[in-house]
Amino acid sequence: MKRLILLSLILLTIFSCEPYKKLAVGNDGPVYTFVDDSLWAIIEEAIRKPVEKEIRTPQIEQIYHFEKVPLSDFKDYRASKNLMFITTLDRTDRTSQYVQRMLPDTALRMIEKGERYLFPIKEKLAKRQIFIILAAPDDESLLTFIRNEGKNIYDALNKAFVERQFDQMYYKAEEKEITKKLFEKYKFSFRVPHSYQILEEDPNERIIQLGRTGPYRWVTIYWQKGGLSSVLDERWAITMRHWLSLNYLDGTYVEKRYLTHRLVHWGNRPVFNIRGLWGHPEKTMGGPFSSFYFYDGVTDRTYFVDVCVWAPGQIKNVYLRQMELMVSTFFTSEKVLQEYMK
Repeated sequence: MKRLILLSLILLTIFSCEPYKKLAVGNDGPVYTFVDDSLWAIIEEAIRKPVEKEIRTPQIEQIYHFEKVPLSDFKDYRASKNLMFITTLDRTDRTSQYVQRMLPDTALRMIEKGERYLFPIKEKLAKRQIFIILAAPDDESLLTFIRNEGKNIYDALNKAFVERQFDQMYYKAEEKEITKKLFEKYKFSFRVPHSYQILEEDPNERIIQLGRTGPYRWVTIYWQKGGLSSVLDERWAITMRHWLSLNYLDGTYVEKRYLTHRLVHWGNRPVFNIRGLWGHPEKTMGGPFSSFYFYDGVTDRTYFVDVCVWAPGQIKNVYLRQMELMVSTFFTSEKVLQEYMK
């Protein structure tokens, strides 16, 4: 562990000694990848599987996808958000030589001993950029690592995405007065980014809704008393989403065919999540939604938090995931409110 911490500090020192860095540019999905053709032919199928996950919006969108780029074109991509170099130490191609010159001796020795192959580096060439080096002693050990631990590549990209989105949502300004108002009135709130407004409040039905344009995004929160001994199952959640659709989301409907279920964590809080698609029976409208439901012991309530997007002609998965991160700041503690209001 001490060696890993030391290596991280060495890499940080080496790669932070750069002049002023501009913000990374481009989309969040492409992972511009520099790798020798012969090595790519060996690992391509194995490495795409754990990284190129898909989500319906309603089009099938890849959250991340590899785009192989010749090393000679590196200057054109050096400011992109996601960069990746893949090689093995026993190769003599230009990519391998470049990587071996770039890494410190400590990292090279760890690769030779099989102790570590993956090196995610934050903001090497641009702010909000992730620069990933994947290197192994030889082709076989590289392929074995990808098959067994390829998820770590996705995790490194996703960690960078989360940090980047929080920076983008909150670095300029946020609607702190709305955050404060919600907590004072309802004893819960979340960090409300700039440009969101309260669209509806219905204390009798225990509903609040916020939204913004450019593109259209809505957050709807429902709560009910109790729930500790109740079974918060998928059937209840789907029924709840239908009720919201009919009464607070312009009579829209849920496409049952494309529902997915998972358990996520907002900090230490386990939260159930359903993703799916919504549509409109009369208007040419539709898009992705994501609903979260959980019990909170501080307020002794069950909460249902829904986010949905309408962004025709645009990449929607980034907006949806951004909204999921936004509502993950949900809190019921006054201490948390005080921290946010500083």
